[in-house]
Amino acid sequence: MRSTRTAGLILIALGVALLVALTTDVGGEAIVGFLGIAFLVAYATTQAYGYLVPGGILTGLGAGLIVESLGGPPASVLLGLGGGFLAIALIHRLVGSAGSAWWWPLIPGGALTVVGVSNLPGTPNLARYLVPIALIAIGSLLLLRRGDDQRDDDGLDAPAAEGTTPTSPS
Repeated sequence: MRSTRTAGLILIALGVALLVALTTDVGGEAIVGFLGIAFLVAYATTQAYGYLVPGGILTGLGAGLIVESLGGPPASVLLGLGGGFLAIALIHRLVGSAGSAWWWPLIPGGALTVVGVSNLPGTPNLARYLVPIALIAIGSLLLLRRGDDQRDDDGLDAPAAEGTTPTSPS
């Protein structure tokens, strides 16, 4: 029953987007945004993470496409897409279940946002320095992270192999 309701919501949003595109000057870029919003509504009603990912990506991409079509800079698409990925992490962290995989959208979201900002008119070409520095910083944080490799991302000790004794963190 729930999956039927979700599919119905997505189809209604797509139909509304098509009607808006056919009856106004809004182009196909709005369809991407409307479809993303439909996935976000499906996530809000079901709390299924599988709807949050396409919802964030499509909504961000649609917003960037709309801004660009209204005369915004070409970097708007990159910034919108980056913002969509960042929104996935933020929404999942705020309302999602307590899992350890909330952070993965920060990687593509951060990279797309940095590249988008560096492509804005009047911005100095910092991307050639920011990306290597960001990679060095992230790698350093991973190396300096407290705990050993036997710990899960949530900080709990990984189960010991059969016949061995678990070790405590140093």
